[in-house]
Formats: sequence, C-alpha cells, structure tokens
Amino acid sequence: MKKFFVTMMLAVALVFIGSQAEAREVYVGTYSDGTDVYLLTESISMGRPSPSGLQFTCRVRAGGDYLNYRFYGVGYNMYNRRMRYENSEGYSGYVDSSSPVAAAIYSWVSNHQ
Repeated sequence: MKKFFVTMMLAVALVFIGSQAEAREVYVGTYSDGTDVYLLTESISMGRPSPSGLQFTCRVRAGGDYLNYRFYGVGYNMYNRRMRYENSEGYSGYVDSSSPVAAAIYSWVSNHQ
C-alpha cells in the first residue's frame, strides 16, 4: 500500500509539473489603445478539422482583462476560404493585416499545434 501511495504521488507531481511547463503567455501584439496582448497557451482548444480552415478558441490577457477569441474558416474548400475571428468584447472580422493581433494569434496557433 505504501508503494502504491508513493507511486501515485509521483505520478500526480509529474502531471502537475508537466502542465505548468505548457502553460505560458505569448505576446501577440498591441491593441490600438496601447494595451499589450498575451495569448494564454493553455486556453487553446482546437475544433474539428474542416476544409474551410483551422478552427479553435482561445483566451488572451489584455492588461487586466481577459478576452475569449474564436477563429473559424469561411468558404467551401482550402483554395477558396478566409479566416474570421470574433472575441468576447464584440469585435469580429477577417484575420488579415487590418486585425494584427488576431492575425498574430492565428499564426502562433497554426505554427504550434
């Protein structure tokens, strides 16, 4: 029984340490009001793969606020699609140079997932 307890405690410690190593904030840009934005990597939740593009949700920290983002493709195949985003403050649009923070989030996730 003592060996079992020690083994379980070791397993729990390894899981906890491993999860802490993965959780981090990644700088993804600055909003137009000057607020720096950080992607919370542990919040990334991938959606079902789709021909219209990568789909996922995530959370960012902007100053003292936390916002949720959702990214999804619009279009019918990989050659005719555009990526869109929406966040919990009500902003939405296409993922392109007119939305640099959203573009940086999408780029980081697509390169690290």
